[in-house]
Amino acid sequence: MLALLNTALIGLALDTGLIAGLLISRLLEAPTTVSVVDLGPLVVAAGALTALVAFVVNLRRARSEDVLKAATDFLEKACEKLAPTDGSNIPCNNRRAWLSSARLILTAEELASGITEESHQLIYRETKEYWRTRLHELIFPSIEGLPSSFYAERPEHMISWSGRARDPLSEKSLAFLYRFIRWPDDAVDRLKNEP
Repeated sequence: MLALLNTALIGLALDTGLIAGLLISRLLEAPTTVSVVDLGPLVVAAGALTALVAFVVNLRRARSEDVLKAATDFLEKACEKLAPTDGSNIPCNNRRAWLSSARLILTAEELASGITEESHQLIYRETKEYWRTRLHELIFPSIEGLPSSFYAERPEHMISWSGRARDPLSEKSLAFLYRFIRWPDDAVDRLKNEP
């Protein structure tokens, strides 16, 4: 639909230019024959062009806002997936929860690449930083981190396990989430220069 609107916008802009060109050439050839009535088509075309431009800009902004909302919702859901269910400060150690959390963050990042408005991109970056911190607090409930038994009942279960043992956490989801919670190399700490 946006492509169709852009095409209509280009056509209307060309039509407005053509009308203005014809009016200017008439003014140059015979200025006394031009009346106020001749400006009518130009005014109508310019008004329609302005309205269509405003509509397209508002549509792009609304779509960007929709993508922003969806992306931030996915970040929140990713954190909720790992939230403790037993009242402790230890995250859920369910394999599916960790896989789901990683996938939700990937989905949020894919969606965020479609955010077109600069203000929405800024909001997404700051919201992402908030959820990154919340996930860090979950994954590192203490300075020592989580015990090795959290990831699998026994270390060898990370390689192979039977149906009797608790499913170990997925290495891919662990690696992804641990990379996600790290402070980004390109991030600028705004507190750096504060006294």
